[in-house]
Amino acid sequence: MQFGCFAFSHQIETVESLGYDQIELDLGEIVSMSEEEFQSLSRRVQASKLGFDVFSGLLPLSVRFHAPDFDEDYWMEYIDKAAGRAAQLGAVMIPLGAGKCRSIPEDCPDRDQAQAYVCHLVRRISDIVGKYGITLVVEPLGPANSNYINTIPEAVEFIETVDRSNCLTMCDMRHMHKLSESFAHIPEYIRYIRHAHIDYPHGTERLFPQEKDDYDYLPYFQMLRKAGYEGILTIEATSYRDFSEEAGSSLVYLRELDRQSANSF
Repeated sequence: MQFGCFAFSHQIETVESLGYDQIELDLGEIVSMSEEEFQSLSRRVQASKLGFDVFSGLLPLSVRFHAPDFDEDYWMEYIDKAAGRAAQLGAVMIPLGAGKCRSIPEDCPDRDQAQAYVCHLVRRISDIVGKYGITLVVEPLGPANSNYINTIPEAVEFIETVDRSNCLTMCDMRHMHKLSESFAHIPEYIRYIRHAHIDYPHGTERLFPQEKDDYDYLPYFQMLRKAGYEGILTIEATSYRDFSEEAGSSLVYLRELDRQSANSF
């Protein structure tokens, strides 16, 4: 298993120096770059030993699929630009979280029709990123983030309806914990799972997992191991006081958990 870290472009060299295998950069930042800024980033990426397989933040969190002013063609063009730039940097996978974006409005008169529209959009997105050899991974999210597609089985049912070979799913420990979803779903649905996230699951801040935490991370690692998962486990930490110190100690701890999980079977 490879270990990745959520980060922004100015943190690339730091993440590499800490010993991570992969970095998960923010597409919003990359799309907003001028061509000159993007070419400068490309040169830094080429010089790095990190993998740039996965990029997150495909859509701004302010977007709402069911809003009256949602401009489908505009956002499909935006996604095309994002996927094209990500592919130039090495992307093979883009998670689709966008929880509030895809949520079904509480006052929706026809929930089935609203869900069908989300499916339509994800088909379009899958086709767009597929042009660049990229897999779209639909992320199950907890109820604080979305009211649609919360668990791995729900994500599997959804992607089977989408019916695109490059549309799969992933697991995120935080959301599974919040929903009391069994980690046993990971080996059960492993053929659909292409990516994994982790962070400290208590509270609302997304923190780097640490050995001192009041949470037992080992069962998550054990189920990834049981499933034969050999992909990337990215730490999705967005809150920190000292990025380098916390990211570094977290990586050491997670590698130890990975070693411990190997002794469980």
